[in-house]
Amino acid sequence: MFELYEPVLVGIRYLWSLLLPRWWLFTFSLGIILTGWNFWHIRTNSLSQVRAEPKSSAVLTIVQPDDQIVVDVSGAVLHPGMYQLNKSARIGQAISRAGGFRPGVDDRSVAKNINLAQKLQDEDKIYIPFESDSASAQSVADRPVTSSIISINSATAAQLESLDGIGEKRAAGIISGRPYQQLRQLVERDILSESVFAQIAAEIGL
Repeated sequence: MFELYEPVLVGIRYLWSLLLPRWWLFTFSLGIILTGWNFWHIRTNSLSQVRAEPKSSAVLTIVQPDDQIVVDVSGAVLHPGMYQLNKSARIGQAISRAGGFRPGVDDRSVAKNINLAQKLQDEDKIYIPFESDSASAQSVADRPVTSSIISINSATAAQLESLDGIGEKRAAGIISGRPYQQLRQLVERDILSESVFAQIAAEIGL
């Protein structure tokens, strides 16, 4: 009975003798095959998930808060510029955001003309005056008015007498005949002669 299986056993021993020295090669090859299959399986699943997910387009949306306003602060403040404030902000808060008053501010003008508690609106302009602004305004106010045209309705006697042919008597007559609707009324009311009127017509107005 044993003799019947002896050729089979001899064959198995021979095959084992051939495979035993190359067992490491078989194991290495099997590991490479399993690793490659695992990598391919993972990559296939990942691609399937990517294809399944819908593409979302990136949209940039700028939201302007409804409770915010932008105002312009300039003049005698430390940091002039545009500032974003709450809708209920006051002028005093805008000045504080701009760094407060700077040296040279006209404190008297601010106290008199600027209401720090006044509510602001979008696009408001806030100007804080310097002391030099008041000095410049006063200089302009004190400067005598120089104009080539003299109004017969508002000029002083001295201004009228500066005209050629107009003396003290005629200047007084012009002033007493006011108001005038037309320059020609100086002649029609016998205040000036035709020749004197023609001489000064280019220098006078209503």
